[in-house]
Amino acid sequence: MGEPETVTAALNLDLAQQQGFVRYFNSLPEKPTSTVRFFNRSDYYTLHGDDATLAANFTSTIIKYMGEAPTLSYVCLNKNKMEALVRDLLLVRQYRVEVYTKTPGKNNSWSLEFKGSPGNLAQFEEILFENANIESSNHVMAVKLCKNNTIAVSSVNTTDLTIEVCEFTDNECYTDLEALIAQIGPKECIIPDGETSETKVLKTVLERNGVLMAKVKKTDFVGEDFVQDLNKLLFFQQGQQRNAQALSECALTNAMGCLQALVKFLDLTGSESNFNQYRLGKLDVQRYVRLDNAALYALNAFPGTNEITNVVRSSIPKSHSLFGILNCCVTPQGGRLLEQWIKQPLKDITLIEERLDIVDCLVQNSEVRTVLTKDNLTKIPDLMMLSKKLAGKKVKLQDCYKLYQAVNAVPTFINNLRKLDNKCVKSNFIDPLCELAADMENFQSMIEELVDLDLVDRGEFLIKSSFNSEMSELHRSKLKIEEKMQKLLSKAADDLELDVKSIKLWLLPQKGYSFRITKKDEAALRQNKEYTVLDALTGSIRFTSDALSSLNEDYIEISEKYEEAQKSVVSGMIEVSIGYADSVRSLNMILAMLDVLCSFATVSVTARVPYRRPVLKPASEGVLKLSKVRHPCLENQEHVSYIPNDAEFDKNDKFFFVITGPNMGGKSTYIRSIGVAVLMAHIGCFVPCDFAEISLVDGILARVGADDCQLKGLSTFMLEMVETSTILKTATSNSLVIIDELGRGTSTYDGCGIAWAIAECLATEIKCFSLFATHFYKITNLSDMYPSVGNLHVSAITTDNTITPLYQVKEGESDRSYGIYCAKLAGFPDDVLKWSTENLQDLEHDRGMKYINDYEVTMKKKTIEEGDQIIRETLLKLKTFEDKSSSEVESLLEDIKKNLENSTNGFVKGLVEAEN
Repeated sequence: MGEPETVTAALNLDLAQQQGFVRYFNSLPEKPTSTVRFFNRSDYYTLHGDDATLAANFTSTIIKYMGEAPTLSYVCLNKNKMEALVRDLLLVRQYRVEVYTKTPGKNNSWSLEFKGSPGNLAQFEEILFENANIESSNHVMAVKLCKNNTIAVSSVNTTDLTIEVCEFTDNECYTDLEALIAQIGPKECIIPDGETSETKVLKTVLERNGVLMAKVKKTDFVGEDFVQDLNKLLFFQQGQQRNAQALSECALTNAMGCLQALVKFLDLTGSESNFNQYRLGKLDVQRYVRLDNAALYALNAFPGTNEITNVVRSSIPKSHSLFGILNCCVTPQGGRLLEQWIKQPLKDITLIEERLDIVDCLVQNSEVRTVLTKDNLTKIPDLMMLSKKLAGKKVKLQDCYKLYQAVNAVPTFINNLRKLDNKCVKSNFIDPLCELAADMENFQSMIEELVDLDLVDRGEFLIKSSFNSEMSELHRSKLKIEEKMQKLLSKAADDLELDVKSIKLWLLPQKGYSFRITKKDEAALRQNKEYTVLDALTGSIRFTSDALSSLNEDYIEISEKYEEAQKSVVSGMIEVSIGYADSVRSLNMILAMLDVLCSFATVSVTARVPYRRPVLKPASEGVLKLSKVRHPCLENQEHVSYIPNDAEFDKNDKFFFVITGPNMGGKSTYIRSIGVAVLMAHIGCFVPCDFAEISLVDGILARVGADDCQLKGLSTFMLEMVETSTILKTATSNSLVIIDELGRGTSTYDGCGIAWAIAECLATEIKCFSLFATHFYKITNLSDMYPSVGNLHVSAITTDNTITPLYQVKEGESDRSYGIYCAKLAGFPDDVLKWSTENLQDLEHDRGMKYINDYEVTMKKKTIEEGDQIIRETLLKLKTFEDKSSSEVESLLEDIKKNLENSTNGFVKGLVEAEN
């Protein structure tokens, strides 16, 4: 649909009409910049003001103006450009969209026809997903704060048609709520309107986690007289009493109030397609390994920055995130399930081992794995979307055939899976697939009996002509026309002097028949005026003649009559198909799970160095041993030769490690690689190690990076304090904690003091697996105080002008700072470097290092500490000189000097010689 020619005349409105619209537009309620308003003008859409600027930048369309002082800018978009912009706004930018339509017969009277937001896509689903896969499940949350720090939550997944509710008691920082947000990954959250101290904290939590927020009336959260609506929405088996009140979830009155607000916000009862579709269940924060968005960001779990957004993932390199590395899924439902598994790592060792068993046998049997991924699964459409279409009675004959194809593939799946000869494969896949195949046997028979499968290959989905006499007669008429068309095809080949194999009759839905040749034969067509070019397709030309056009008109007319004649049959068939919506959903989940586990196996065997199955232990054993652990994202990047390292934690020995060393030396990569390996083990995937023995953890908590979060009102230091506070409040002895460069956003002394206190708390009170990378070398002294603390360091080779990181993690603390070497590489002026070196020497007592530079690190540290003690004792002696005479002071000073000169401590000896 193109832009109308009248657009240049200010939308074909006279000046008075233009001024009237300008006044109407300026009278609309003020909106945030993240809401974009479209005005539907039948053949095209307009956007105005700031929205016009946004649309012009996106579509490269010219901005025009209407009215007089003040004028109003506008941009016109055709339907295709409007749909492209709506996709970008809702799925990528996470904006809200409003579409206004003019009231017929009234000047400048417009009403809001459609609205959508990242969490509420229902009214735009056809635009967004008709020709595209749903890459990410669409969750919307509602949260309500109740008495005594109780939080009520409801979540609706409009992709998988599930509802989950819960109520729990949280602390004042809402750390459990943060974990739940990460676990669900909502696109939007609604909260009751009003400003209280509690809601301000709640708002901060949502903003910090990148969740779009909407405020609705408090009365929407009441939860009264809601059972009737719930009875409509929830799925009940045939014969089951439709009574939601009998479900235990309905006893959570505050959570049900949240659900009522969500149902109204999403207008779920406004469409019959939602009736009898949603499953109700309970959310359980404790069921999964605790992860918050800070941990997901630290572990590079998903593409993007530090929030889970519906990013166009195809534009982001796979190696940039764990999701990208693990996503070898070939179905959209597999990709969505993988995302869910990464957010919800299991804590149940039995369930994890079951997944690992299946991955293991897929790894061992490459033939079955290859057939499943390259042949079987590639034929499976997004069955969740088909299920929704069935439930909403929006299916067409073509959709029924897609489902027929999917179900037809089930016996092949079963036969291939049986070759694995594994009890977990049998219970998870073979048995349920056999049941579904039996359940849908009648559906398959119906399709084979009614649909003309011979016509499917040419894009026609029709009921068999033998169904009744009218359709048989119409079918014969179509055959006669097609015979005449074949004669025209032979004539066209002769006229254009082409081989009969070079020209084809081409059938397009709605458009009927035309001739088609490749572009290399275009010259022959151009010289013959008897034929008219219709359009140029990729690599080919579509054209017609007067005779073919006439026959085609007859053909289309008969086709329309045929479709009208089969309408009642199709309607009855669809009515029967709707009854299989629940079976389709079950089939979707089984094949999605198979897709993910096949993906894990594929990744494990195709990695540069194959992944290994982890040995899982109960949390009580307190062991974490990784041999030659690698970071899956980094090792997958081109031109990277990854240097693996070991890690060994033992609750009966050392379980807290301080890591020191130069910037860019590999500290951050090392600690993150351990966190990623533990996460991968808990989702049932092999891990990038030569060997892995992992005790189950109940949480992976992280604080890494030093990004300001200015848009959310948080400085570097404040953000890391908030995240570290969350760690201290939620970590248990069974957690894994990863902290990188804590305390850099404040003074050195404050930062070191805070870092020391946090490290000491983790090592002595919480007693969990911990990795603490830092530039505060004083923290390495913790190992002298507590046997559970160990020191590790990454080293580098330096020359006068270079620093070469070795990326190897070794025992003990780093022997020096490498900051000035980095400054040299960055091109600092020579006088600044000289001044820095002199100051560093003073600060680090460099003059005292003359005799101990070659000492082993531990001995060097011990010598310096003994020297510091001698200096402290000397300073205490000097304090006693206040009441002495000058001759006594002189004599005592001489004694002190001799004692220092005669000291056997190498550090003191070096300092004394430097001063002399």
